[in-house]
Amino acid sequence: MSLQDRADACDEIVRWIAATRFTSVGWPTARSVATRTQDVRAAATRWTGQVLAAPAGRPDDVRASAGAYTTAAARLDADARALEGAAGDLDAAFDAAVGVAGVQALHAVVDLSRLEARGCRVLATALRGYATALEGAQESHASAAAVLTDAHGDAVGREAPSPWDDLDPDECRTLLGILDDILERASTAARQCGDAFRAAIEAEHTLRLALADAAGYARLAGFVPSGGVSALDAAMTLAAGVDDPDKAVVSPAEWEAYLAARDGLTDQERARFDATLADARTPQERQAIVSALAMGVGLPLVLALARRLRDLTPQEVQAVASLGLHDVGSAASGAGLTAPDGTRLVQMTGTTCGSSSLLMLAAQRDPYLALFLATGELVDGHVPGYLEDVPMIDLVPGAGLTTTERITYVQEQVRIQTNKFTLWPGTWLGSAPWGYGDEVSRILGGQSVDMSYRLTGPAQDAGRLVEQAVAAVDAGTPVPFLVGPQGTNVPRHYVLLVGHTGSELQFYEPGSGEVRSVSIDDAVAGDGPVGAFGNWDAIYGAAIPQG
Repeated sequence: MSLQDRADACDEIVRWIAATRFTSVGWPTARSVATRTQDVRAAATRWTGQVLAAPAGRPDDVRASAGAYTTAAARLDADARALEGAAGDLDAAFDAAVGVAGVQALHAVVDLSRLEARGCRVLATALRGYATALEGAQESHASAAAVLTDAHGDAVGREAPSPWDDLDPDECRTLLGILDDILERASTAARQCGDAFRAAIEAEHTLRLALADAAGYARLAGFVPSGGVSALDAAMTLAAGVDDPDKAVVSPAEWEAYLAARDGLTDQERARFDATLADARTPQERQAIVSALAMGVGLPLVLALARRLRDLTPQEVQAVASLGLHDVGSAASGAGLTAPDGTRLVQMTGTTCGSSSLLMLAAQRDPYLALFLATGELVDGHVPGYLEDVPMIDLVPGAGLTTTERITYVQEQVRIQTNKFTLWPGTWLGSAPWGYGDEVSRILGGQSVDMSYRLTGPAQDAGRLVEQAVAAVDAGTPVPFLVGPQGTNVPRHYVLLVGHTGSELQFYEPGSGEVRSVSIDDAVAGDGPVGAFGNWDAIYGAAIPQG
C-alpha cells in the first residue's frame, strides 16, 4: 500500500468506529453489551496490517546525503574562486583580444560552477528538511500505532456476555464504558496514524519540489546535481551540450546568449538581475527570467516580466511555462496544455493546426509570447517579436476577448502570415508547406530550415527525417511535422515534436491540445492511425533546422 492508501485506510477506521457508535444500542442491558462487544470486535479487524507500518526511510542516511551535497557545493565554490583568479591572470598575460575571450570563457564556467553549487545547497537544505519531517512522522506514527495495537488487543480479548446473563444496569454501564474507551482510543490513534502518513506525503512532495528547484539551477548549467562535479566537468558539459536538452530549462543556444547578455550588464545591473533570479519561487519562473535576458530585450523589461510572474500563483506560472514546452516532453502521454483559466490550447479552427504549432514553437523561446498566449497580457506594452506583424495586436489585451477568442484571432493571423507570399488557398487548406519553412526560420532567428515534404504521399525517408528531428529537439529546438493518410494522398495536419525519451517521441498535437507519445518505429512505419499525429497515419515532411 502507498502512503496515501494507508492514510485512506486510517480515515476509514475512524469512519467505521463512528458508524459503530451510532448503530450499536447503548441501553444498560446484557443484550446491548453483547451487541456492542461484537460490533467493537468486528471494527477491530481493521486495526491491523499496513496501517501499523511506519513511513519508510532512514533519516540519518538522508542527512548524510545532505552533507555530501554541502561538501560538493563548497568544492564548486572553491573552484569558482580559483577560476576567477585565473581569469585575472589571463587578462594580464595576453593581449586584449585574446585576454577578453579567455576571461569571458572562464567567467562562463564560474557562473556554471556557482549555479551548480547553488543547486547542491538547495538540495542539501531540502534533504535535511525532509529528514526532519520524516523522522517526526515516524515518531508520531510509532506512538499512535502502539496505542492502536493495544486497543486492538483489548477489543479482540473482550468476551461478549450472553444476552441472557443477569447483569445489573450499573455493571452494564461499566462494560459499555470500557468498550467506548477502546473505540475512543482506537479512533484517536487511527487519526494520528493518518496524520503521520499525510505528513510523510507532504514531506515527499516538498522534497520533489526542491529536487525540481535544485535541478533548475543545475539544468541551466546543463548537468544534474552530483557530488563529483568540478569546474572542468562543467566546461566539458557546456562544450558537449546537454544529454537531454528537451528537458533542460534553456537550450545551449539560449544559455550562450544568456551568458553574453549577462556579461554585458554593469555590476549594478548584474546585482539587480541576480537578486531577481534568486527571488524566483520555482524553476519555471527562473527559466522565464533567464530566457528573457537571453532574448536581449533589456534589463528593465526582464525585471518587469519577473514582477508579473511573481504576481501569479505557482499554478498559473506552471500553466504559462508549459506553453514553452519545457519538461512537457517528459510528461505522460496525454498531458494537456491549458491556459490558467483552464482553456485547452488547441487549434481553434479546422485550418489552424499549422499556426498553432508555430505559436507553440515560438513560445518555447519567448516567455513574453507564452504569457500573452496564456493570459492575454503584454508586459509593459512589449509585443512579442513573432506577433509584431499581427494587425492590432497591441489592442488585444484591452479588447475584452476570451482566451478562446484571443487564441483564435492570433492563430488565424499567423496562418495568413504563413500563406502571405504563396499561391495557396489557405482559407480551406490551412498553412502552405513552402511558406511554413520560412516561418520556422523566422522564429529561429533566421536559422536555415529545410522544409522537406511531399504533397502526393508519405515521405520516403521518414526514418531520416525523424533522426534529424530528434537531433534538433535534443539541441533544444522542437520540430514541426507534416502528417497525413497512408497511400497516395495529400498532407492534412501539422504536429510539433517537443521531445523524445529513448525510443519514444513526444508530439504536441494541436487537435487535442495534448502532448502525446508514439514509438519511433510506429511513427516511421506509417501503417495505422497514430494518436500523436491526430490519428493520421504517416509522415509527409518536417521543418528541420540546419546547423
